[in-house]
Amino acid sequence: MTYDRPGRAGAVAPRSAPPPRRRHTTFARLVGAIGLILLTSLLFWLLTDDAFRVSEESVRFRGLAHADEAAVRAKLSDIDRGPNVFRVRASDIVSELSTLTEVDAAHATVALPASVTVELDERDPVFIWSNGALSWLVDEEGMLFAPADESTAEAAVVARAAAAGEAGVGDDEAADADTEAADVDSADADPADDAPAAASEIDPIVAARAILPTVEDARVVSNAPTVGTYLRASDLAVMRQLLALTPELLGSQSQQLRLRVDTADGFVLESDRGWRAYFGHYTPTLQPADVIPAQVQCLQWLLASEERQLEQVRLALSDVACGTFTKFK
Repeated sequence: MTYDRPGRAGAVAPRSAPPPRRRHTTFARLVGAIGLILLTSLLFWLLTDDAFRVSEESVRFRGLAHADEAAVRAKLSDIDRGPNVFRVRASDIVSELSTLTEVDAAHATVALPASVTVELDERDPVFIWSNGALSWLVDEEGMLFAPADESTAEAAVVARAAAAGEAGVGDDEAADADTEAADVDSADADPADDAPAAASEIDPIVAARAILPTVEDARVVSNAPTVGTYLRASDLAVMRQLLALTPELLGSQSQQLRLRVDTADGFVLESDRGWRAYFGHYTPTLQPADVIPAQVQCLQWLLASEERQLEQVRLALSDVACGTFTKFK
C-alpha cells in the first residue's frame, strides 16, 4: 500500500509556529522587579533602622575583673557612634581588646537585633609586687599587668569567690581556704581581727593581700617598672618559691609571713613572731634559685627547736653548715 502526499514530490509541509508567550514573560519580569524592590527595601530597612544600631548599653561584658570597664569600652571606639549591627565585626573587637595587658584572650559575639557580648579571659594574678609607691598584680609569667589598687583588689576577692563557687566548694570549705590564704602574707591586715562574713564588709586592699601574697621590693632600680613590663626571670623563680612558704609548711607558730627584698640583704622572710630569715641574693652562678629547698629545710630544722628565742638567721649554706643565727637577749 502506498500513500501519496499532496504537492511536490519530496517537499515537506511547513509546521505552524507556536504563538508568542508574551503574557508569561511579562509576568515573570514583573515578579522579579517586585522581588528586587522588596529586597532593596529590606536591606535599606536593616541598614538604617535604629532598631539595628548598636549602642553602649547593648554591649555586655563577661569575665571583667581586673581590667577597667571604661578602658575596655574605650577600645570599642566605633560603638559610641551607634554603628549598624551588620557593620560590627567580632574579629575587630577581639583584636582591639587583645592589646589590653589585663586580657589574655577575648571572644565576641554579635547578635540581632543589636547586641554584642564580649567574654574576657583575663590574666590570673599569683602575687602582688610592690616597690613602696606602687603595687602591681603579677601573673605566672611575671608580667605586671594591672595596678593593685582598691578596684582590682576588690575584683580579686570577687574572682576568688566565683572560682570557689564554680569548683563546687562549700561554704565551710571556702571559709577554711580563705583562712589558710590569710596566713600567707599581709602588710596591712590585722591578725587579731576576725574576717567579716560578708564580702562587702571586707576592706578590699586587706582582703586582696590576704588572698594574694605580697613582695615588698625595696631595691634601688634605674627604671621603675610600669604596667605591661616583666619581672626578671631569676627574680620570678625566687619569688614564687618563697611566697609559697606558709607557717604550716615551715612548722612555725607564726600567723603571718612577709617577704621583702632589698639591695643590702637580698630576700628576707619576716614573721609576726619577730624572727627574720635572710635568704640572701640569688644569681645563676653564685647562688641559683635551686638552693632554696635546702635553705627551707635548714629553716624548718631551726624553727623546730629555736623559734621562741630566734631573732634572725642567715641561710648561707655550706658543706658543713646551714648558716648562722642569733637569739633574742
